[in-house]
Order: sequence, then structure tokens, then C-alpha cells
Amino acid sequence: MEIYQTESLEDIIYESTNKRKLTLDIIKPINQDTQSYPAIIYVHGGGWMAGDKKGPGGEWNASFAQYGFVCININYRLSGEAIFPAALIDVKTAICWVREHADEYQIDPNKIGIWGHSSGGHLASLAALTSNHSELSSPYSSVSDHVRAAVSLSGPTDLAKMGTWHDFPNSPEAKFLGGAVQTKLELAKKANPITYCNEDKTIPFLIIHGDNDPICPVNQSELLHQALPNSTYLNIKGADHDLVGGNITFDEILEIIRGFFTRQLVKRSMGVMELMQHRKAVKEAVSWFINSSK
Repeated sequence: MEIYQTESLEDIIYESTNKRKLTLDIIKPINQDTQSYPAIIYVHGGGWMAGDKKGPGGEWNASFAQYGFVCININYRLSGEAIFPAALIDVKTAICWVREHADEYQIDPNKIGIWGHSSGGHLASLAALTSNHSELSSPYSSVSDHVRAAVSLSGPTDLAKMGTWHDFPNSPEAKFLGGAVQTKLELAKKANPITYCNEDKTIPFLIIHGDNDPICPVNQSELLHQALPNSTYLNIKGADHDLVGGNITFDEILEIIRGFFTRQLVKRSMGVMELMQHRKAVKEAVSWFINSSK
């Protein structure tokens, strides 16, 4: 595996609002040739009301650049600036910006992935599942906001089913929606990644959650996994919201995430005919076991 030297390009403006400029950081391999690389966009957490691209999550994402990814960490409007769908529109605008500037930063525009932690996992999932949505796409670009793969860490999926303090009038969810969740059920449904799961959404997902999460109930990830047609779910027993306390370390979790993006954005997935041949061989093996057991 080739290990690259990397460079960081910080605070690049991808959009301006009437309140502030929205910026992103790019961490990319240093390479003098014309090779293009897959891109991974990271969306930070913080309950939709806090956080920054330069936090720990941005560092996690940046660590992938040495393995041949262009890593993009984005800021977006927080709930104190604008309620849903503002943050989602910002994420999608960032995706479009990355695609529009692909040549400039040696990015393959057909190989873009997205991930996030906590509320960032929610926004990443929602962006991935509503690609080119008529009501939830960036009004600032004519290019596609489609991504090839998505990862959610400890992310909300169905805001109306979070329960307990999440239903309070000043909860992070209430600030995100502009009112208590149970009084904003239609808007909450529109903001739920699970609303957009169907057989047409074959984008591959990796979902990771600890079952000792006191912030986002683990059943949120279970619901998403059950609803998606193409997902892998890692439930880490004993791990908390930050995925600490389980029997694997966070560095090992990052290796799993990098492996997932490598499989989906770099290496060729198994083709339909290849998969059919494999399934046929498995079926024959099952028949052999059954007949041998009589």
C-alpha cells in the first residue's frame, strides 16, 4: 500500500450566507502527476448546535489522506443560525462544490463518499439518501449531489423515536427543527434519514453504534440498518456515544471505516454475474451438506 505525503488547504469558502461564509478544509495527497483520487467528506457532530470542522472528527478524516483519499472537512450553519433544512442544504452544497472543483484538487467526481458522527452522522446519512431530491437539493448548483458511499457513527435516524429528553422543548432536536419534536412531526419526518430508505437507494452504508450510548439510543442505528437494502451494521457492546468502552479501539474503528471506503470508492465490487456464480456454489454446498446428513 502506497503511503502519501499530504498537504492541508484550510478555510476555503464554498458558500456565503447573509450571516457568514461557509468554509471547508481539504487534506490531500501530494502528487505531481495528474492522478485523481476518491474524496471523503466529513460532517462534524455537536447536536446540530455546536462543533467545528477542525475538531477531532476532522482529524479522523484527515488521517485517510495518506492512503490516497482527498479528505474534505466542512462547516455548515448550526441550529442557532438557521433551522432545518439549512444544515442539510449546506452539506449538499459542499458535495456539489467538491464535484465542481474536482479537477482543481485531483478528485475523481464519480467517487465521493460521506460520513459523520452523531448529528453529523445524521446529516451525512440524510444527504446520501436524498441525493438529487427535488425539495432537498442545493439551490446553488446544477451538478449532482450524489455520493457513492456513506458511514454513520452514533447517528440519529428517526427523531420522533428518540424519546425522553430529546422531546423536551429546548432539546438539540427541538432547536434543529424550530420546535419540540412531537409538535413538529411532519418536519421531523422530512428530516429523518429513515424516511428515504427504499429499494431504489442501493448506496452502500456502514453504520456503527455502541450499545451503551447515553446520548443517541442504539436503536436509531438498528432502525436504519433494518430499513436499508445495502448496509453493514457494527454494534459495539459496551461502547458509549464516542465509541469508547468496547472491545475494539477507536483507531481500529477508523481502520474499518477506511477499509469500507477503500472497497466502495477504490476497489471493484463483485459484479452481478460473479455474485450469482458464488451464490450458486454456496447453494450446491448446502445441498451437499443436506444430502450427506440423511
